Amino acid sequence: MKVTLSTLYLEGTPVKGENPLPMFRSRNHHSDVAENGTFTAEQREYLGYETGERYLPYRMQDRYTRDRKNIGLKAIILESDILKATFLPEYGGRLYSLKDKRTNREILYRNPVLQPANLSILNAWFSGGIEWNIGQIGHTFTTCSPLHAAAVKDEDGNEFLRLYEYERCKNIFWHIDCHLPPGAEQLAVYVRMVNDRDQPVPMYWWTNIAVEETHDARVFSSTSKVIYLDMEVKGFGLADLPHLPSAPQVDASYPMRIPFSNEYFFQTDAAHPSPWEAVAYEDGRLFYERSTPMLRYRKMFCWGNHQGGRRWCDFLAKPGEGNYIEVQGGIAPTQRHGMDMPANTVWDFTQMFGVTHVDAAQSLEKPWVEANQYILAHVDSVLCDDDVNRMHLKLQALAEKHPDRLLSKGSGWGALERVRREELGERGIPLGFYFEDITLDEPQYPWLALLKDGQLPDQDVHSIPSSWMIQEDWFKLLQASIARTARPSWVSLLHYGVMLYEYGLEKEAVESWEQSLSIVPSAWAYRNLAVVKTQQGDAAAALNFYEQAYALANGFPDRAFVEEYLNLFISSQAYQQAWDVYEALPADFAASDRIQIIMGAAALELDKHDFIEKLFNTEFAVIREGEVRIVDLWYQYHAKQLANARHTEVTPQILEEAMTNFPPPMNIDFRLISL
Repeated sequence: MKVTLSTLYLEGTPVKGENPLPMFRSRNHHSDVAENGTFTAEQREYLGYETGERYLPYRMQDRYTRDRKNIGLKAIILESDILKATFLPEYGGRLYSLKDKRTNREILYRNPVLQPANLSILNAWFSGGIEWNIGQIGHTFTTCSPLHAAAVKDEDGNEFLRLYEYERCKNIFWHIDCHLPPGAEQLAVYVRMVNDRDQPVPMYWWTNIAVEETHDARVFSSTSKVIYLDMEVKGFGLADLPHLPSAPQVDASYPMRIPFSNEYFFQTDAAHPSPWEAVAYEDGRLFYERSTPMLRYRKMFCWGNHQGGRRWCDFLAKPGEGNYIEVQGGIAPTQRHGMDMPANTVWDFTQMFGVTHVDAAQSLEKPWVEANQYILAHVDSVLCDDDVNRMHLKLQALAEKHPDRLLSKGSGWGALERVRREELGERGIPLGFYFEDITLDEPQYPWLALLKDGQLPDQDVHSIPSSWMIQEDWFKLLQASIARTARPSWVSLLHYGVMLYEYGLEKEAVESWEQSLSIVPSAWAYRNLAVVKTQQGDAAAALNFYEQAYALANGFPDRAFVEEYLNLFISSQAYQQAWDVYEALPADFAASDRIQIIMGAAALELDKHDFIEKLFNTEFAVIREGEVRIVDLWYQYHAKQLANARHTEVTPQILEEAMTNFPPPMNIDFRLISL
């Protein structure tokens, strides 16, 4: 069997660039996550650990639209006589399609469009297929970025697909080996993560599988014990399917019976040799996946049977063609649990995906516990514990094989790390990975110069820095460079401050940025000082720094500055000042989705009715999952109209009346829970 390159043509819109500003991690590295007293000691351990927001050294991918056209995407095909898998190497290695050639039907949910939306760590994300999430809570850093892809041969001469990268936030190597040998009824995926450093690192993995959602689709797994969302404590609780305290009137194993967006996590026993999850359908189809025990936990997510949830499904695809549920596999009890990967450690697991047929009456009409036993017996009959373990040992033996044939380029950061280690006489990169010099590009060039010449190259103060860096090895090199230079460059001090602030060394970061400004004033350093003041609650000082950044070139280098500046005016209730800035913006800045959304609050306060009406009739690309800004504006707008008609002020009672009598139109309703 061979791995082949192809082109996938579909309707879509690509991600068209990045927000250049450094987005700093949460000051609290951990999250405060409540549980209602039902958790075991094991489940309480590491709850919220290292789950605070992190972005650097990556940049936000917030540049996309909803202007879809016919586009061609690089695709890699892995095919046997039974199954055909299509991967998108330039979009995180997403398994876009898995087709059963026996029936010519999709096994997964295959999105008919490529439509980015604001749901990932770095903003841009799209639904469908199988996504590989590593490193930090959320849809992963590379979900809309290229991975390296190569063909590798197994011991029988069959080619399999290796997708791999160097993950820069946690500084680990990882790869996914995808196997479809002749006669295979399941796609086998072997995942290997390598922390070859002398320090532990917080780690995360969830395989995110989108499958078709139908009216009576039903979810099964290794256990009835689940962690569910407890709205009363705004956290979690432990219960048994099928009836959960969060939705006591429905059988929660049927996602479409849940009247709000929801998720729950299956708590498979540690002794289980091969955890699994399955979805049964009305026509007898059964999607199933099974893994080795490291991938111990499972999850169900649904958008919910309500207007906001249905809107999300349509928004991410086409009306009526976006209905899916997610079944996931992870290494921690929930996605709000953290864990450390020890120093000098390799973690690996094998996960297998397939489809079979069962009796629909047995799977959909019987009580859940009885139906689950029936599904377990059927899954065992097509893929038992021993099958999974044997496959894992077979694939594990191939993990360190050198790629035979390169198919697609990922980032240049793996090559940069290889060069750094070679230059400094450190250990080589782990076996099984191959990062070519040809992948080195503009984002890596300044750091190559630091490594080889001893200093970062200077740059024009109005140009956008090509990349950010937070890796400790590069911090030490930059620190040494600054220490031995009588007059460090403004750009070296800018980057040094970014590293310091990300490490939580606020005072030292501010000093570095102030020193950078004393050498050459830059919008970048002023903006970072504005972030510091904003986090300190000093909006006036923050606004002053943005104004100084603006004054340098009578404008901002990028619209991202404007978004932060206007948001600060709005949060300070300085609506007229925000409007004055907005009206002076270049047309392309002013027309951007995020700026239009931000300005809604000022338009409402200043009675800019035409602006408000246009806002309510616009389909914005960048609405964030859970964002209710425009819906809130809708209610406030109608409450203000009611109050004006009665010659009075808006009161809580009038706002309640508006919320009752003026339901928001579907195009702006992205609520996860409807009122």
